[in-house]
Amino acid sequence: MRGRLCHHARDGWKRARAAMACFVVSSVAHAAEPNWSLSVDQDLRYSSWSGTRGFPASGSTAAGAGTQVYAPLTIQASGQPLEDVKVDLLGRGGYVWSRQSTPGLTGSVTTTTDTVVSGTATYLGIPGIQPFVSMSVNLPSGTTALYGSAANARMDQDIVDLATFGEGLNIGQTVGVNLPIGEQLIVTLSSGYTWRGAYRMEALLDPASTEPQATTLVGPGRVAAQSASLGYQLANLTLLVSASYARETATYLDHISSYALGDRYTLSSTAGYAWTQSSSTTFTVSWTNAEKNRVLDPDLMKIIPESFLSNSAVYRYRLEHSFAAGGWTIAPMVNFMRRDQNSYNPITQQFIPAKTRMGTGGSVQYAIREGMSLKASAERFWINENLTALTPDLSVRGWIATFGGSVRF
Repeated sequence: MRGRLCHHARDGWKRARAAMACFVVSSVAHAAEPNWSLSVDQDLRYSSWSGTRGFPASGSTAAGAGTQVYAPLTIQASGQPLEDVKVDLLGRGGYVWSRQSTPGLTGSVTTTTDTVVSGTATYLGIPGIQPFVSMSVNLPSGTTALYGSAANARMDQDIVDLATFGEGLNIGQTVGVNLPIGEQLIVTLSSGYTWRGAYRMEALLDPASTEPQATTLVGPGRVAAQSASLGYQLANLTLLVSASYARETATYLDHISSYALGDRYTLSSTAGYAWTQSSSTTFTVSWTNAEKNRVLDPDLMKIIPESFLSNSAVYRYRLEHSFAAGGWTIAPMVNFMRRDQNSYNPITQQFIPAKTRMGTGGSVQYAIREGMSLKASAERFWINENLTALTPDLSVRGWIATFGGSVRF
């Protein structure tokens, strides 16, 4: 769980844009609003790629391709049941079909995703201080164990929306405070802790065995996180800067302490400028990094720092400019991502190669009437991986398209 400005917003640059949009509302403790509002968002996301090599990268040098269709549904409710208390509720679930076609590593899976429900209560009765508490629960309605060739449906997390299809029961709590400073500045500080429940994942398949494929009981580490954000708005300019730090306890595999992910750091910044009432530009930058993992030493039978760093730093940049006319909003964009070195994700047992990713495209939204809109977006992306002894040249080309709509009451 990570503290966040206007806590219903999530997911990278979208979360930052939502934080900017609700900045003015957050800084006025008793802003007039309906007692309750409800919104329903349904998306259909399509990802398709082909490359000179498939995934897992270490498993085949043959050309590969993949497709993923993901349909998330999000329901949100906000209101003030009491004069001095604002409540935000969120529920999100979905369905996914994922397939990768690489000679010898072809696999597909169709499943529901995990369901996330969360709630945040903010107290508005103290001038200049807005304490809040939130809880988020991940309900294990997805699929964690993929047997046989289905495991090959897990694809590179830098290419598709979902690299995994389920976890266990996770319960996260966050406490924090919003500190509006005048009408232009707001500071948010928060601290969170997430308890993560055990789940089963398929063990490595032994082609020579006639026994059913075994599973591994994964007891994931618990996560403690601290975060801070600063939002500033002056005339047509809006700025948001945020930072977070997360530390995780050891993960157990079949009740044996096996590894602990390295401490993780995230920095992000968003700048937005409204040129006119119908035209604005947004630029978002983010950086994530992690220290060395701790891994099991079979001789000492305890986890120790790994001999070399198996994590990577990821840099992301996104520039978007929107135009509005009538009920239409059109927003072309470009983005760039760089993963600075090869890494290994022990949770999914996946090797994630270093790479650069360039994308360009845009979105369009049409307001049918007040509170109801349709939206669509498309992005063409190009990925090139660094040439190393483990990862020969790889070039990936693909498309991401989203169609959806929202209704607000």
